[in-house]
Amino acid sequence: MSTSQKDLYFLLLKFFDEEGLEGTAHMLECETQCYFDMRYFEEMMLSGNWYEAEKYFSSFTKTDDNSHSNDVILLVVNCGKFLKALDRKDHATAEEILKKDLKEFKDMNEDLFNEMALLLTSDDTRKHPFLSDYIFKSARKNVVLEMKRMIEANAFFDGKLNFHNIETERLRCLTNQIDPDQTHILLPTVHNYLPMTLAQTLNFSSSPISMNFHPTKHTLLLVGTSIGDITLWDVSSGKRLLAKNYMKSKVSVDKELCASVKRILWSPDGTFFGVAYSKHVLQVYSYSESNDIYLQWEWIYAHMGGINDLAFSSYENQLLLITCGDDKKIKVWDVDTGNKQFTFRGHNAPVSSVCPTSSNQHFFSVSVDGKIKAWEYKTFVAQSNFEAPGIGHTKMAYSADNKRLFLCGTDEGRKTFLVEWSQCKDSVRRTYHGLQASSSSAVQFDIANNQFLAAGHDHKIKFWDMDNVEPLITIDAEGGLPETPSICFNRKGTLLAVVANENRIKILATNYGIGLLQTTNKHSADASREISETVRKYTDTKDAEDVAVLVSPGVNVKEKVGKFLEIKNTQCQSLRLHNPVEPDEISRLIYTNKGDAVLALASNVHLLWRWLGDEATTKVQPSFTQPQDALPMINDVDGINHEVAVPCFALSKNDSYLVSASGGMISLFNTLTFQNLVTFMPPPPAATCIAFQPQDNNIVAIGKHDSTIIIFNCQRQKVLAKLEGHTKRVTGLAFCKTKNVLISSGADTQVFAWNFERWKKWKSTFLQVGGKKLESLSDTHIQFHQDQLHFLAVHKNFLGIYEADTLNCVKWAQGFLSGPISSATFSADCQIVYTSFQNGMIVIFDALELIPFCQISPNTYLHSFGSHFSYPLVIAAHPKKSAQFAIGLSSGEVCVIEPSNPTGQWDFDDSKVPDSLVE
Repeated sequence: MSTSQKDLYFLLLKFFDEEGLEGTAHMLECETQCYFDMRYFEEMMLSGNWYEAEKYFSSFTKTDDNSHSNDVILLVVNCGKFLKALDRKDHATAEEILKKDLKEFKDMNEDLFNEMALLLTSDDTRKHPFLSDYIFKSARKNVVLEMKRMIEANAFFDGKLNFHNIETERLRCLTNQIDPDQTHILLPTVHNYLPMTLAQTLNFSSSPISMNFHPTKHTLLLVGTSIGDITLWDVSSGKRLLAKNYMKSKVSVDKELCASVKRILWSPDGTFFGVAYSKHVLQVYSYSESNDIYLQWEWIYAHMGGINDLAFSSYENQLLLITCGDDKKIKVWDVDTGNKQFTFRGHNAPVSSVCPTSSNQHFFSVSVDGKIKAWEYKTFVAQSNFEAPGIGHTKMAYSADNKRLFLCGTDEGRKTFLVEWSQCKDSVRRTYHGLQASSSSAVQFDIANNQFLAAGHDHKIKFWDMDNVEPLITIDAEGGLPETPSICFNRKGTLLAVVANENRIKILATNYGIGLLQTTNKHSADASREISETVRKYTDTKDAEDVAVLVSPGVNVKEKVGKFLEIKNTQCQSLRLHNPVEPDEISRLIYTNKGDAVLALASNVHLLWRWLGDEATTKVQPSFTQPQDALPMINDVDGINHEVAVPCFALSKNDSYLVSASGGMISLFNTLTFQNLVTFMPPPPAATCIAFQPQDNNIVAIGKHDSTIIIFNCQRQKVLAKLEGHTKRVTGLAFCKTKNVLISSGADTQVFAWNFERWKKWKSTFLQVGGKKLESLSDTHIQFHQDQLHFLAVHKNFLGIYEADTLNCVKWAQGFLSGPISSATFSADCQIVYTSFQNGMIVIFDALELIPFCQISPNTYLHSFGSHFSYPLVIAAHPKKSAQFAIGLSSGEVCVIEPSNPTGQWDFDDSKVPDSLVE
């Protein structure tokens, strides 16, 4: 059936429905088999109208079409007819049904057939054990649910269970009835539904290899190139939003890692994307709404040889990534952690493509020797094996509704094929014409709107209607295409990216797509004008470039920085937290991981403020939490020297336990009851910093005043390891969740990386600027970036971004106008660094380049604190809101601050960060 015929039938069905001609509509459904009305079938089953139900169902399929479901459905329907006849004591009709309609199912279930025959001899069928407690209505509901499930899983009903949206496609339904030979009339319609107009050209420094549009941001295009570059483009403006190449640092060490991107693909919701390389490297990145990407995890030897394809899938509520490679293996990975979940073996040649099914219980794969296999997660083995139409690098893809499967590759004569695969018959359903000429490289294809196919072949783009084997139209995109250009639709099918010669990508658009590009570009231009206006208004200067300057490595901030953007009272909300006690200065401060409370340590007293039923905000005063039947959480300070004591604490990831010390014994508290569960490790040496191991709440790392690090199991009260290397007190500890590494920093300005599987030193370095070590008479604190690849190092005269793998400093800034730093922290999304200074100023840095672009003066956030001056000692960022942080002051008070969006460049709204990315 052609698409034009199908559209006409649906238009008639819509008309019959609107006119109340239901009988005529169902008759047309049966005769055309274009639409199976599930609701109508269910109603007949529930009302006991078994004859009509059987007639309607049998119009679409017979028992021998699919023995796994159709015979079961028809058996149930005929059993219903039989039981209904018995219930009204019509034994003659029941006997006729048994002999005619049910006899063919005798071999399928002989016991059931014999039971039914026995029922004919009973005067009161209700007394039979088989029907004594049978309730027709409830039984029918259960039967209907099972029948619905079986029909939806039946391949013969693919594409027949969803009614076309006639309202939005009415014009197409009418215009498609025109004779296809009348090209002058056909072309305007095609332009409405196929991207054929050249709307944009993107230029690259190397050849684009793989592309993928974002699933919801329809003008964002992700591209991987021949030299391993990963770029993100806004195709509406033609601007490159970012470029990354994490492979370059590895290539400098290992020339064998020089590889091109083989496949790049977004996850279904667009929060992750995977990158497969031509040489055994696999990477997964996380993506933020501000168009930043972070390397989530990577495997250097994911496969031996090239990785040919990847696909996202879901199994048991877990997001998975399936990969295949030249090593003939298929591997399945946990997207969040990078842990390998499954390995499938069975192909005898390199695997070229993987394709998950809609059920998420199994997936297909195809190898270059032309073997197709269906794999099931539970059994680890191929459930079935089929022969592909040809050998070579074949690609597989489902239509958007996951009901139709297509294959594109080469046959034994090196000619290209594009086919639809019948999953119920395990064979080719239809072969599309127009690709018979042989190609020197693999042909790329894609699918749009469950309606159109496109393939790059013979320096052109060819389009097909999925229901018609003849090409619909062929275009050359204004020339300059390679022999087999790579192509990619956006999800709506309104844009088509096409790789062209001379390192270019051409963006083709439908009429609607052109409007989408113009609208998106206009919004971007309007936003840019708003940013410029905001900068002009807030800085009172004609030169907007004075607001911030790029701080390149080795450049002194004092020498380069212009006028900071000053955030005034009207652009900043602050809240002084009510405190009924008179504490000493705030030495440590943290938000709970849920973001609903702030915990402070003042000398040896813990202060807790909690927002009831909501996250922290400056609009609502939180409750100061005090125990009803227990003492406050107070650290041991007996016999200690308060002048040298270093208060420190760490909160477990479930917010239930607190390990804390103030120069004396270390205490473990229950934060819900305030109970002191245990104390341990009396000084000397005293604890100076503490961190929980992310994988185990029972294990903590404790930095000591004598330069050692103790790994301690709180539950077993046992020291697991003692790490030595620093020469002065340890001042900072941070665990890397994905690489099993503990990073430590000390007052000796050294940074160490320890492997916490064996608790051995891995690497070390000194904090240096221009080849000179920083002065050592200052504590150094560290914090991991959410990408788990970089960490922030904070020294009183220095901010630095370091690579965790190499301990190399990639960005730094020093020589600050505001004097010594007292504290600094990443924001929730790690796009900015909040930094407090000892003179009370708070400066906000761009985390990517360490650019200082705005500041908050003490008068802005201390206006509610009275006339006395206090300065921030410690700063903490909200774990989920990028636009909120808290400061602990020398006066013993705590203030929560929410700056508004000062430049338009940073997302200061209450944007959320996934819980999995929160430390």
